[in-house]
Amino acid sequence: MELVERDYALQRLRDALELARQGSGRTALVYGEAGIGKTSLARCLASAHSDGRVLIGGCEALFSPRPLGPFYDIADAFTSKTRNLLGREGRRAELFASVLSDLQELDGTSLVVLEDLHWADAATLDLVKYLARRIDRVRALLVLTYRDDELDARHPLRLLCGDLPTEIAVRVPLLPLSEAAVVDMAQRTGHPSEGLFAATAGNPFFVTEALSAEGLPASVRDAVLARAGRQSPAVRELLDLAAIVPARIEIPLVDALLAPSGEVVAAALASGLLVAEGGSYAWRHELARISMEQALPAPVATALHARLLHHLETLGDGVALARLVHHAAGAGDCAAVMKYAPKAADTAAAHGAHCDAAWLYGKALAHAGGLPDEERADLLERHAYQCYLTSQIDCAIDSNQAALAIWRKLGNDRQEGHLLRWLSRMYWFAGRNGEAEVYGNRAAQLLESIHADEELAWAFSNRSQMRMLSHRTAEAVAWGKRAIEMAEQQGNTEVLAHALNNVGTARAVHGHADGREMLKRSLAIATEHGYGEHVARAYANLTSSSVTTRNYPEAQWYISQAAVYFSDRDLDSWSQYVVALQTRVDFELGRWDGAGQLASQLLTRCDVTPVTRIPALTVLARIRLRRGDPGAAAALDEVTELAWATGELQRLAPVAAARSEAAWLAGDESGDDPFVRETIRLAEELGDPRALSELLFWRRWMGLDSASTGEIEATYAWQRDGQWQQAAMAWQGMGCPYERALALLEGDEHGIAEGLATLEALKASASLRRCREWLCRAGMRGIARGPRASTAANPAGLTLRELQILDLLTQGLSNTEIAGRIARSEKTVEHHVSAVLRKLDARSRGEAVAQAGRLGLGETH
Repeated sequence: MELVERDYALQRLRDALELARQGSGRTALVYGEAGIGKTSLARCLASAHSDGRVLIGGCEALFSPRPLGPFYDIADAFTSKTRNLLGREGRRAELFASVLSDLQELDGTSLVVLEDLHWADAATLDLVKYLARRIDRVRALLVLTYRDDELDARHPLRLLCGDLPTEIAVRVPLLPLSEAAVVDMAQRTGHPSEGLFAATAGNPFFVTEALSAEGLPASVRDAVLARAGRQSPAVRELLDLAAIVPARIEIPLVDALLAPSGEVVAAALASGLLVAEGGSYAWRHELARISMEQALPAPVATALHARLLHHLETLGDGVALARLVHHAAGAGDCAAVMKYAPKAADTAAAHGAHCDAAWLYGKALAHAGGLPDEERADLLERHAYQCYLTSQIDCAIDSNQAALAIWRKLGNDRQEGHLLRWLSRMYWFAGRNGEAEVYGNRAAQLLESIHADEELAWAFSNRSQMRMLSHRTAEAVAWGKRAIEMAEQQGNTEVLAHALNNVGTARAVHGHADGREMLKRSLAIATEHGYGEHVARAYANLTSSSVTTRNYPEAQWYISQAAVYFSDRDLDSWSQYVVALQTRVDFELGRWDGAGQLASQLLTRCDVTPVTRIPALTVLARIRLRRGDPGAAAALDEVTELAWATGELQRLAPVAAARSEAAWLAGDESGDDPFVRETIRLAEELGDPRALSELLFWRRWMGLDSASTGEIEATYAWQRDGQWQQAAMAWQGMGCPYERALALLEGDEHGIAEGLATLEALKASASLRRCREWLCRAGMRGIARGPRASTAANPAGLTLRELQILDLLTQGLSNTEIAGRIARSEKTVEHHVSAVLRKLDARSRGEAVAQAGRLGLGETH
């Protein structure tokens, strides 16, 4: 097989295959635009591979792809156990492990080529990801081909490729041919080369088609149609039939429908448009097939789809449901779409391909005009659930609202209550907490009035969840315990897992060990029974509560465990939420570059829900604020609006802290921010030490009243009371460099120097500049432009707080007056005054003021 200008790409694949022969498997990503030669390159590699198996599978451009389609293509190479698992629902983990084991047991070196992954279903991509991450254990080269120009920002294949370890992934981009190569190809075939490169842009397939045409075509479509137009009617009939079947059409199927003569088949193959591959005919390139399909008159295409559908139905259960849906939709056969699409959706969902399931249910709904009300409502609910799992929340709400209207019309109170509860959950995901509360309360009231015990247990658990999310711990625990009791009486393990999660999270965020145990029990129950949504939610809340309590090692462990779980499951709503938590962990641990990059990647996706967007956007805004980067204000404005709509303290507090810090950085110390005031009030009301501590800290640094009756964290209390060294050590133990730097800045000259150096290392230029200004105003002289304060700036070794106290002493203020000025108790002020006298070796306040004058301390700058 002759390839043009592909020597380097082919050599890279050969090198990877040689590493696989040595026992270190590799994954090769071969990508480029349609017609660039990906298949030709892979087939050339395969043709020279003689010391092992060659397995080639491909994805098809069906309306909804068949789950695991490429692996059915290569199933003959697998054991009977693996082949049986391919068709089994709910056995993903076992199937994936079995495929890997089979590849490990094959003799020689295996070359596995999976083509056109841009059309792959979610289950296929999950299995590919599973294999690609473990391929170094196998004597195999896994070649994945795809069109990179057809992957949008949210395409799962783009994320899959980005996640592959660089040490075992070989990237082979294919570029267009050079003008010299195009001219050479034309000359070797005896065709003129003028205008050929400009018309084809060096695309090998376009070049080949143009050279096969009579004269230079305006497009590849024209070239294909011109070649097809030169064929006899019988050959054209065969080409038309093959055009409406993506990828390939089985020879027995062609014989059954057309019974073409040997001469017709030979002529079709001789045309160069079709090729024979095993037991099938296929268009030489998908672009050619698409060109032919699009040129078919609508009545002709509809009739061909109908003939194919009818024949496939006679073949029994061996035909993929996705294929039946494709031809039913092409034929405009509503009854057939309704017959097969829901079943195909069920199959896709069972394989974890929830995006495909949502699409198939949507396709069924588009053809469900004559369906009875009950069946239509059921279909709407199934569509809503798959949309909910895949972060298509607006679509989920719309479908559930439509189903709710049907059940209300039919007077079915139980189903109405069921839908009200689901809408409560979905409105929460959409960041519309007020509506979520209304729907949740209406669900509980309605179901309690009709004694619908099982649905009522769900409604109580939902109420517990809503109270947990709004940090109303006592109510969350009370409603959750009622749900747990009902679930245990009913033997309903799914409600039990859900309610344990709610109560456990409510307790865990306050540091109670029993809460962690309840969360772990919820995870165990959900894992045992295969409740994917509840497993995902357990991981999310175990991670979130660990972050809230600043147990970062535990948070990181749960994030890694969640990543493994999500790697072979299509659960975007939670996987994205856990990624957002990762950005927060990285941010709080000072890994700002990684946090910013990850947050930016997440925020580019169009399907990110508000509850996920809020933490990622907050992290991005705070990094930009501290570094003085552009875009901080816009990000802060957007996240403020999103968080305010939720009314939840866990969303409001980080944003309020960001707004407070932004005000401090800008020198706006008025403290007149309704968002911050309301968040402080809510934190005091709900007794949240973490939220309250940081907000009061920024008020103190802005010179505002920071007194509060609420409990605050020990580290912030130590800083407030002048115990900066203890606070700095605590922050260091937790791994929080920025907070440690701010604690050090309230210390002596060595602490201040180290704090400034830390800010510089974090590239927090805006914070660094503001801190130097603040230190000067507080009485420190000689603050250098660089990271360190002058060692001569404070010869008495006074802390920042002690310098502030000394400045107030020079103004003749009493301890009571000083306490009112800095919002501290008189006892605390007395402690600071004693420290000042001791360090200045003064026996009285007056003597301390005089000594400060001689040393040049206590002056305001």
